[in-house]
Amino acid sequence: MDEAARPLLTLAIPTYNRASYLDSCLAHVCGQVEGVGKAVEILVSDNNSPDDTGEVVGKYILAGAAIRYVKNEENIGPDRNFLQCFRMAAGRYVLILGDDDILIDGSIKKILDVLEKDDYGVVHLASYGYEEDYRLEMPRARFRGYEVYDDVKKFTGKAHYFLTFTSANVVNKLFVDESIALERFCGTNLVQLGWTLSAMFNAKKNVIVKEYLVAAQLYNSGGYGLCEIFGKNLNKIARTFIDGGADEKCFIIINKKLLSRFFPANIARSRMGVISTGDDCRKVLYPLFRGYLAFWLFTVPAMTLPARAAYFLYSLAMRSRTYARQIKSFFAGLSSEKFGGRERP
Repeated sequence: MDEAARPLLTLAIPTYNRASYLDSCLAHVCGQVEGVGKAVEILVSDNNSPDDTGEVVGKYILAGAAIRYVKNEENIGPDRNFLQCFRMAAGRYVLILGDDDILIDGSIKKILDVLEKDDYGVVHLASYGYEEDYRLEMPRARFRGYEVYDDVKKFTGKAHYFLTFTSANVVNKLFVDESIALERFCGTNLVQLGWTLSAMFNAKKNVIVKEYLVAAQLYNSGGYGLCEIFGKNLNKIARTFIDGGADEKCFIIINKKLLSRFFPANIARSRMGVISTGDDCRKVLYPLFRGYLAFWLFTVPAMTLPARAAYFLYSLAMRSRTYARQIKSFFAGLSSEKFGGRERP
């Protein structure tokens, strides 16, 4: 495609049998793309939904939204549908947006403002989870601006396991090495790491957008092997990149964050019946992470202490980290001469 005619950003939405969620997602997207011309492409890849997904998309097309709608002749599985979205995206950058996630009002303009500044590998968007009302449940902390990182380890330290969250990562297709055969990651439930990590490692600069732009619906899926996916599968993908020359320290950073935050919280929630991890976490995680101190300090207590006590301790630790981050951000803002993007060595 002629680069001059190419959209700057593709918002690609893979979907299956969740018309009501998709309706809300499109409502927030379509209302924001008015006035941006051809800078943004909207792509919906319907994995042969039996519900009224087609009617929902048609409603927005009739209202004037320029949506490219693709309906698969058969269900090709979630990973292959995600990969199809990535491959079909015409934009230089692509954001694979979950059909149940929301781009907060004004987000698309803010994303475009960042993308127009330079050639970045991954632009990581701050996100938060909500249960009922994304406006009322937005965290009180109001971080602003963005930071550019030319050190991939520092960038990984900020994005860590949220690199797996498709709705939070805008990826530059020009930095993705297709020779790694993205199909090999289908079946892991983390196929998106193929292009996200490739772009991250190949680019000279990556970005963290600190302002909350993405709201994710909580507890509306589950039953899958959470520990298997984010433990075993993620580390198999990591090995592929490490063998190709990627810095192993980046994956150690991700694992430490998983062990101190992600696994403890979700294991405790599972034990309280809020969600289901869908697998035997002790059996899966011990062989992988027994050499990590964070495994013994955070994950093991979540598996062995009374569930409510484990979750209370986790929540207390998270609140302490949040307050510390808010204080650090406040003083950093006082010392900064300008609001907005800053280069970070």
